[in-house]
Amino acid sequence: MTLSNWITLSRIGLIFVIGWLFYIPWHKAKILALIVYILTSSTDWLDGYVARKYHQVTDWGKLMDALVDKIFTISMFILLIGKGLIPTWGIFCILLILCREFFITGLRILLAKSGVVLAAEAHGKIKTILQLVVIGSFFLIEMLRVNISADWMQSLLPVLRWINTVNFILATALTLHSGIHYYSKYSAYLH
Repeated sequence: MTLSNWITLSRIGLIFVIGWLFYIPWHKAKILALIVYILTSSTDWLDGYVARKYHQVTDWGKLMDALVDKIFTISMFILLIGKGLIPTWGIFCILLILCREFFITGLRILLAKSGVVLAAEAHGKIKTILQLVVIGSFFLIEMLRVNISADWMQSLLPVLRWINTVNFILATALTLHSGIHYYSKYSAYLH
């Protein structure tokens, strides 16, 4: 286990910290949940940086980084659904995202058996970044709703929700596009 691998795995434990902070009734906890979410999301960049800087890049690290990204984002979407912050139709988007994530994880496993490592590419990284921004925006909007009572802020929330809804749809479309990209690029290895 390298330092970069520990950083990757820390995201799993921090899921529970974020969930606890987001659900406890103390309204200031939403601020802490957002801060921990931002710090946790940044470990996705940090683990790769540490791995490259200290020559700790491993196949295990590449696979785990991608898998932990999926566990983290899906867990955050579940937290948001549980709080009713994602509209009912958004559950369909999350199901599409979930199907894509399981499909690509299965593809990674099959390719690994053939000795091929499916590391994250630009499509997948951009998809992950957009998903993280959308999730963070849901957290931010809820934190603002609970913690900022100023009329101007409360009147701004519908605009922020609309912008985030558009980004959520784009994240879903990009997620599906990246899944199709990975499949078309690596399907030849499955025969």
